[in-house]
Amino acid sequence: MKKSILITLALSLIVTLAFSQKTQKLSKAEKAEMRAYYEEKVYPVKKEAHNQFLAGLSADDKAFLETKRGEKKVLHKEVRTAKKDLKALKEEGKSKEELKAARKTAMAPIREKQKALAVSMKPFMERNQGLIETSIAPIKDNKEMWKEEKDAMLEEFLSAEDNAKREAKQAKKSEKSGEKANKGGERKKLSFVLWSGEMKKKGPKKKGAKGKRSKKG
Repeated sequence: MKKSILITLALSLIVTLAFSQKTQKLSKAEKAEMRAYYEEKVYPVKKEAHNQFLAGLSADDKAFLETKRGEKKVLHKEVRTAKKDLKALKEEGKSKEELKAARKTAMAPIREKQKALAVSMKPFMERNQGLIETSIAPIKDNKEMWKEEKDAMLEEFLSAEDNAKREAKQAKKSEKSGEKANKGGERKKLSFVLWSGEMKKKGPKKKGAKGKRSKKG
């Protein structure tokens, strides 16, 4: 449990909403369509489920969770700063060995903070296990439908090669053993608990970045 929570925290600090998978290969119009689907179909269900979860917490647990979200936000900023610094080193022409050493040095204190946060979350997750399961039930009920509709959109947007890679990755993921699958479930629960309840704001387009032309023309 402790190890799976730590993995979740590390991933959630770097990875954004899973629904945006592979959007770097999409055109601006296609990304907008994917986001619109999320806003209209997925987000309202997740938001309502999250509100139900928060409503069931004790005052003390609400205060505790708010503190933990603040800690996670700080860690997220530290990760972004570290990645920015490492990118600068790469642009300076540092070798792979130098970059690896710099990454290890930069991430070491962050990982220690992640471990501390993971340990502090364990009692909360165990104490509110029943509430969490009840709250996420609507999300589980709609999960397969969302996946099918998202896959249909990506099938249309992506090239045959990219779709083949995506399907192969999904097939490999579905082959996970029971233990790995259980860890994945725990990661999703913690991600749900630590979620702010708000959609991620669209970031500014990077200077010089060019989006892919839509297959729709």
